[in-house]
Amino acid sequence: MEPSVQLGQAGSTLLSGADWFLATVEKMMLAHGQGEHAGLSILRLAPGFDVEALRSATERLAAQSPIADAWVRTAWFRPARWEWGSETKATFPIVVHAGPPGDLAHHRLNEPSYEPIRFDVLSSTEGGTVLIMRWRHLLLDGKGAELLLAELARLAANPQATPERTDSWGPITPPSSSWRELLGEAEKFKDHFYDLARTGIRSLGGAQPRPGIARFYVEEFSAEESAQIIARAGDIFHVGWYLAVSMRVHQAVLRARQDEPESYQAGCAVQERKRGARHPIWQNHVSQLFFRLLSSELNDLPLAARRLQEQFATQTKSRMEKAFAVMSRFLRRMPRWLYLRMLRSNSHGHLTSFFFSHTGEFLPECRSFCGGTILNGWHVPSVCQPPGTGLFFSQREGLITATLSWREGTLRDGELEIMCAKLRKDLLGVTTEHSEAT
Repeated sequence: MEPSVQLGQAGSTLLSGADWFLATVEKMMLAHGQGEHAGLSILRLAPGFDVEALRSATERLAAQSPIADAWVRTAWFRPARWEWGSETKATFPIVVHAGPPGDLAHHRLNEPSYEPIRFDVLSSTEGGTVLIMRWRHLLLDGKGAELLLAELARLAANPQATPERTDSWGPITPPSSSWRELLGEAEKFKDHFYDLARTGIRSLGGAQPRPGIARFYVEEFSAEESAQIIARAGDIFHVGWYLAVSMRVHQAVLRARQDEPESYQAGCAVQERKRGARHPIWQNHVSQLFFRLLSSELNDLPLAARRLQEQFATQTKSRMEKAFAVMSRFLRRMPRWLYLRMLRSNSHGHLTSFFFSHTGEFLPECRSFCGGTILNGWHVPSVCQPPGTGLFFSQREGLITATLSWREGTLRDGELEIMCAKLRKDLLGVTTEHSEAT
């Protein structure tokens, strides 16, 4: 971690390895008419929400967060840095709406925005409040978004409190190692990376980037359904179960297209923050583990989940998440155009089969937010194309939520219905109808 900066002064901090990957992907997105890489965090709240408490909290946190208004400075063969000036002052706008959400979330996910964080407050059909927080993915990962919400909840409950600014920015740096050890870790991941490239993959969006707005569909499972899903997953590694389901959901579409690939590959984020840590909030602090199954291995869901569990055990035993983190820090010195070329050349142009995450319990630090009890909450990440799709899971006090994200033009007529039907069938073991997409 770099030393803490002084407020009111110009400053800078290194991009993390994950920041630089996202900066590379966002450059591709902007060049091909896909917009900037944004995410939403959505809270459904019971009556009692106090918008003025949120205004006060956001003003205090924004004043202590110059990185939220920073820009990326690059230099040849040196890691990029976030930089901000002495007059930098971030703002987190809040807009209150009279009606229900409608398609506002879809609009916010796609509109260009100079604000790194913005809030929309809407009435829910149950008489409570729906809160939509839009965030720039270059500055926050999913856990960071939750930590930001938790800090705002703390500040709202304590009007005289000040933000705990210490260590809220700057990449997490592992204990110092010798160059020989670092190069050994990088070499270990390189071998794994090239091994993945030995089998062909397909993404639903295809290998060539093209324009398209972000779309999404959220499946909220009831308490009864969620309990059934958890029981159906059994005692096996749950992330492996959800990843196997995600692979089979994409397989259903590619089989319908009669274009099934040799294998399916996807990464799974590994948090670098310590469990229970309240900081750092800003920047992306994740490593990755990468998984692959041959198409034939997906015919049996429990068996596929066990295969992924075995891959997880093998990778964690060899500390592959550390190897990837070391490699991603080396790659910060690579120009974005060259970095993207390397990523695409080793994935047959697709980057990955699809994006995936299971963030676990959503916002476990808070039972309420600005006076309103949290009934449910989830993230809506946008995705780039390629690969064009992503499937993301979270859980809030026993309620499971699945978010399917895609770029317009990625799915053909009827394919969303195929994905939703397969998702529910694999998770619940039954076939049910789905709601309308957003």
